[in-house]
Amino acid sequence: MSVMPYAQHAVRVEAMLQHDALAGADDTATILLAEDDDAVRALLVRVLRLRGYSVVVAVDGAEAVAVAMSYGRPFQLLITDVMMPKMDGLALAAQLLSSGLAQRVIYMTGYADALLDAQGEATVLHKPFTPSTLAEAVRAALSR
Repeated sequence: MSVMPYAQHAVRVEAMLQHDALAGADDTATILLAEDDDAVRALLVRVLRLRGYSVVVAVDGAEAVAVAMSYGRPFQLLITDVMMPKMDGLALAAQLLSSGLAQRVIYMTGYADALLDAQGEATVLHKPFTPSTLAEAVRAALSR
């Protein structure tokens, strides 16, 4: 198995982002994104904003709770990494959903975790995923 050099991978991701941008914006929903990896968070924000979504970011679950409490209205969607410091994505989603601060959730994980498949109607994206896979998942979650 060969590994694609970083520069080639970056060019490929950029091409996918440009293709998505040309496809047009999906919606104007406001999304809370909780992701502790700086590079992953930046890429996800870019993909979501190119699709027309408003994105508010948090670097971990604890910060996401604080952001959600101070935001002033519920987020239409929470996209959260499962494994984060201070508060994991499952606890974050449970708190925000039960308090009405988020309406729907998409979990992201790099781990094969059977618990996630039992989270009801929540969507689980297994890392790595493509920008178009993310856009499809967001569109589907918001239409529920």
